[in-house]
Amino acid sequence: MATELNDRLNKLFCPKTVAVIGAGAEPDKVGYAIMDSLVTGGFPGKIFPVHPRHESILGYQVFRNLKDLPYVPDLAVVALNQHSSVETVAQLSQMGVKGAVVLAGGYAEMGSTGMSLQQKLRLAAGDMPVIGPNTLGFLNANAKLNVTFYPRVLNPGNVSFLSQSGGIGLAIKAKADDEGLGLAKWIGVGNRVNLEFHDLLEYLKQDPETKVIGLFTEGSSNPRALVKTLESIIPCKPVVIYKGGKGDKADSVTVTHTGAAAGPDKIWQGALRQVGAHVVNSASEMVTVCKALSIGRIPRGNRVAIFTHTAGPSIVACDILQNEPNFCLTELSNATIKKIADILGPSVPVIHKNPVDGAAGAFLTEPFHKIGEAILEDEAVDCLLTIFCEHKNWIYPSEQIAELTRKFDKTIVTCFIGSALTIHKDRALLHQNETPVYLTPEDAATGLAALLRRLEHISGS
Repeated sequence: MATELNDRLNKLFCPKTVAVIGAGAEPDKVGYAIMDSLVTGGFPGKIFPVHPRHESILGYQVFRNLKDLPYVPDLAVVALNQHSSVETVAQLSQMGVKGAVVLAGGYAEMGSTGMSLQQKLRLAAGDMPVIGPNTLGFLNANAKLNVTFYPRVLNPGNVSFLSQSGGIGLAIKAKADDEGLGLAKWIGVGNRVNLEFHDLLEYLKQDPETKVIGLFTEGSSNPRALVKTLESIIPCKPVVIYKGGKGDKADSVTVTHTGAAAGPDKIWQGALRQVGAHVVNSASEMVTVCKALSIGRIPRGNRVAIFTHTAGPSIVACDILQNEPNFCLTELSNATIKKIADILGPSVPVIHKNPVDGAAGAFLTEPFHKIGEAILEDEAVDCLLTIFCEHKNWIYPSEQIAELTRKFDKTIVTCFIGSALTIHKDRALLHQNETPVYLTPEDAATGLAALLRRLEHISGS
């Protein structure tokens, strides 16, 4: 990426000053929602609302026009109609604004007339990078910056998402919040007037706050550049892709959404997998996989042990993991089997093997810890998937699992079968200790499979 564009994008995504053109005073207006998002997110920089008739919005002085601003803002958010947005973008570019967000629709997704207007917008922007048009905006959680028109409390992290759909992007954001997964940046790319996927991916490749990249796309106007960029990024950072527009009628739907043709799905799938992208099939799976890659440790090998006190979930987990070529359900040593048998004692009627079913002997935290320790001491084990069910009287063995992660340089993924409403404290502790926590065995196995696939890609590259 050219240094000048990278510098401009740094200012765009990490501004010290934000102007909101078309800022509204009524809660039903998009311009008000942008102001609300900035305030709710806790943005620490300067905010300049611009509107010809208002004097104050949410306690901020309103400027009648751009000429009245005390100085040139780093970022401008344009909450105007599609025609006024073109004129305003030209003015912002001439002022030297580093970057802009254009929210309005009515461009390439509207056919030839809209395409012509989008070309005018591109020319008006000049060298100024623009997010949009036809976008929800973006957020940078670590900078406490939300310039979408959906006010949110931000949860900082190290996963960045690019989404061609605002709705799917919001679904991913909501699922990430539910899963305790923090975000670095969330970008609604919209119609991509002068910032294509490959431009933003190049930026995120260099972004020190981004460890994992998630991408929802319906199609690209430059698929060759996208695939080539992915090929350069994936050895450094994993990229998880959810591709929409798979059916026979996909092009007729996607073109009228963001002006992009979906293209033949088989070609897309083959190209993405060939460069090492992790392809998923839902917003939920996107978050499941990104969570594992963001929080979990990349395994040192593919030999997996599963430890549970209820056998059914371990069978389900095995079913999923067996679809991964790089998966081995390891055989525990005789010494490890004897340790487990001694911990459980003769009163627990189970067959001692992997998956390890501790049954009633693993309900309490002390034996759970000892069995987990015995498994991880085995040289034939690279990864451990632990499964525990929520109970009123038997607490989650979170402290014990955290201790195991500190003692052993091995991969641990945890499934706590229970309610998301009661898991927050335990999950936060384990996430701090590089152990992703899931509520279902299906998600836990999918997360571990993603880590095994990342190991395979790194080892084979």
